[in-house]
Amino acid sequence: MRRLIYNNKDNLSAGVIIAGWDPVEGGAIYNVSLGGTCLKMPVATGGSGSIFIQGLLDAEFRMGMPMAEARAFAKKACAHAITRDGSSGGVIRTVVITEQGTDRDYTPGDQLPYGPTAPIL
Repeated sequence: MRRLIYNNKDNLSAGVIIAGWDPVEGGAIYNVSLGGTCLKMPVATGGSGSIFIQGLLDAEFRMGMPMAEARAFAKKACAHAITRDGSSGGVIRTVVITEQGTDRDYTPGDQLPYGPTAPIL
């Protein structure tokens, strides 16, 4: 992946975040920059909307969150990015990767947990 990204850096406009699980490493996240640098990281953010959520990440993210809490936080962070960045899309897709496999979730744009379409409580 690192070589593929580096060899196509003139045609790409973003790095890649790769996550997975294997019996040797367990869960792992790698961030591959446009220059081809591959770094194993405990967490990773990327994309044009990520700049808008750094304060939220600093204030609310904690290592070791239970899956449901971590997914809810990821959705909240994505919804904040979507609200502030016109290039961040309009739906949220999350995938939890464990030894047992993957658990995918989809949140349509009219059900985002934050932003213009969020229900007022």
